[in-house]
Amino acid sequence: MECIDCIEAVARLHLYLDRELSTEEITIVQQHLTNCPHCECRFHVDTSVKRLIHEHCRFDRAPQHLRSTVMRLAHMSVHELESLAPDMKMEIKADLEG
Repeated sequence: MECIDCIEAVARLHLYLDRELSTEEITIVQQHLTNCPHCECRFHVDTSVKRLIHEHCRFDRAPQHLRSTVMRLAHMSVHELESLAPDMKMEIKADLEG
């Protein structure tokens, strides 16, 4: 198994916290955190900061009609997008500005 230094561990820490590493990389980072008190401390601090952000920052979801419109537009061909009715274009613009 690969051994990493503190710089590499810290570089991978946010990916580790966000669960964006491969199984092998997770094992490598976990092994380093187990053997390095400094990086383990950094891990706990970063975890606490991430938890605070999730607890205190509110994420607003787009209204359902806007999400539906965006999904419908995402599946349209370029030709279909060019032929949108003027009132539809105005509605989309109002949703984006509002």
